[in-house]
Amino acid sequence: MIREEAIERLRAWAARAQHEAMVADTREDILNWQAQAQVLTSIANFLADQGAGMDELQIWTRIVTDRAKSMAAWLGNTTGPEAALYAGQVAGYDVALTVVRDVAGRVWPRIEPHVG
Repeated sequence: MIREEAIERLRAWAARAQHEAMVADTREDILNWQAQAQVLTSIANFLADQGAGMDELQIWTRIVTDRAKSMAAWLGNTTGPEAALYAGQVAGYDVALTVVRDVAGRVWPRIEPHVG
């Protein structure tokens, strides 16, 4: 997949997540979907703008690093609105990493945390 296709896919997924936020039933679901949409939009914009001059390893590293920060925040806030927000961010990064491959052509392995 070329970069332009990845950007289009990320933007389409962001639009879908934003739609889901608009029809969500609970505050936590709204926050989760909004966070996913925000992450996906941010990554698409990054790839189109300042990331345009970066190689795949630099992009991969940046997204994985940002995901790790959101995951750490989620694990530190496992209940309430903050948990929903961080869970949505992690989900957004997980979706983005299915589009962005590392230099060896592997996609990010999804790891499910035990948050409850």
